[in-house]
Amino acid sequence: MAIPKEYLDSSFDFGFSTTDDDSVPVTLSPQVTSQDISEPIIERLKNLEINLGEALTILERIENTGTPLDTDEYKALIEKDVRDRLVAVEKLILPLLVNLMKNPEKDTIKWPGRAPIIEKQIEKILTITRS
Repeated sequence: MAIPKEYLDSSFDFGFSTTDDDSVPVTLSPQVTSQDISEPIIERLKNLEINLGEALTILERIENTGTPLDTDEYKALIEKDVRDRLVAVEKLILPLLVNLMKNPEKDTIKWPGRAPIIEKQIEKILTITRS
């Protein structure tokens, strides 16, 4: 898998590290699966797609009424906005995933103080997806 170079630098520190220390207690609850994380994201992307579809339908109606508007220009602007937002969300999610992939030979991840870090990322994502 080719990870974009901008995500491989060390400036994206999420505050966790891996360890081989067997004395670290393994807590099995609460368990968060990738499905728990991906389902809300997929739902938001579906909503974004629906909103984009509705906007395109409106633009097509305007085009069919003979109104002198350049709908291709509006479509391009909408598509660019969606692309820009998806790239912004990518830049918030991929650094976390890349950090989680580091040292795959170690079974345990130490992540003290993770709640504020995760909440901050959630707020950034929601700002992008709900604005």
